[in-house]
Amino acid sequence: MNSARQIKNSEPVVRLRIMLVGVCIVVIAMLGPLALVYKQSYINQTSIKLEAKADTINALNREIAALKLKSSSLSSTARVERLAKSYGLEYPSSSQIEVIKVSGVNVYKESWMSKVFDWVNGSLLRERG
Repeated sequence: MNSARQIKNSEPVVRLRIMLVGVCIVVIAMLGPLALVYKQSYINQTSIKLEAKADTINALNREIAALKLKSSSLSSTARVERLAKSYGLEYPSSSQIEVIKVSGVNVYKESWMSKVFDWVNGSLLRERG
């Protein structure tokens, strides 16, 4: 009799466990399709953003091409010569060109550090045989 009473007492616990397992299965069954919908929505949004960025890049590339064309037309030699003539400027004749020779000026002054680096570089690159 005692065992029959234990079986009756444990029946609600078993029913509760079965009900919890059933609820978990239903929740998992609902979350699967929701996750797929979320993933597809995320992919669509990313695709839209990428298309917008590609459109922006194309517009910027067109603007760069237009600016390069404008820059080349503004810096053309013919335009510069035309502007120079309008200001009264001309190419100098050969008699107007003077060459100035400077003697005794050392433009490149070698420091002691560069000499050390040259020595180290030379000793490292020297072939050993």
